[in-house]
Amino acid sequence: MANKEKSFNFKAYAIIVFVAILAALLVITTLTFKAKYTGFHPEEVARTYVDTIVQAGDGYNAYKNALPSKNYKYGDYIRVYYMYPVIYRDTEGYTVGGDLDGLKGYNDDSFKGDKTLNDDGSLNGKLIDEMYPVYVSLVANGWDDYDKIYTEYFKVLVEKREVLFGDKYMSDEVMFTSLEANVATYADSLTGTEDVYDENSGVQLSEKSTGAYQTAYGEDYKFTTTVKAENEVSLEDAKSKIDAKALETYEVTLDDITDAKNFTIEVKTEDGETVAESNVTVVKIKDFWYVDNTTVDTSELYSFYLNK
Repeated sequence: MANKEKSFNFKAYAIIVFVAILAALLVITTLTFKAKYTGFHPEEVARTYVDTIVQAGDGYNAYKNALPSKNYKYGDYIRVYYMYPVIYRDTEGYTVGGDLDGLKGYNDDSFKGDKTLNDDGSLNGKLIDEMYPVYVSLVANGWDDYDKIYTEYFKVLVEKREVLFGDKYMSDEVMFTSLEANVATYADSLTGTEDVYDENSGVQLSEKSTGAYQTAYGEDYKFTTTVKAENEVSLEDAKSKIDAKALETYEVTLDDITDAKNFTIEVKTEDGETVAESNVTVVKIKDFWYVDNTTVDTSELYSFYLNK
């Protein structure tokens, strides 16, 4: 009997090609993602942390690269441990990190007085202005002691708002609005600002200002941050210095940490002058790296320009 001619199995071939292409795309996507995502690169995590602080004195947003952001969106971490304890401070049954369902805090509309209900933004703007000196005094030596900053800032915010508005209303929106406005104003005080006009009416909204960085290094100053050196550090030594109590609030344990590195990050002007340095330890949890904010000292990054 004649041999039956074998036909080419296009269906099987198509499946093989599809799987091969899919695998190739997966590899490419993974490599691209790793290249773009800071968290996979320990040296870049350390550099970005320092750079965020240096460019605008912004220790607040620098924490998005640190351990508090491991299991929380950073804003949620602030809510759980610093805002809700204020908002629900007199609420029976409230516990830090506990379920809020059915609980009535000072963010309930029933606490809004007439001034809150009728404010066109003027009173809130005044509150933000009154909080700015408080913010500046708290971050004078940096954001390393964030617990003190948040605790004292929100304590004063409650007191000042009650005087201005005449009620006890307080929400996370009020707290974030004031804090983040102060963070932005502080950045402007360092970097300077340009004239700003309303794009529709042409009305000037703000005037150009000279920042402290410009006063010290010239109007066209530019800072660059680079990894100067990787320093020897053992995993055991790094773990021994970490604040284990703080780790609990991040929902992290020492056993979760599988590696550690320490980098010296150097800050230079455009002409190559070194103006500041900071040693930053980063730790690895699963595939990602985070700044160990419990041991870092970034105070120099907030004051280097004062010595110019």
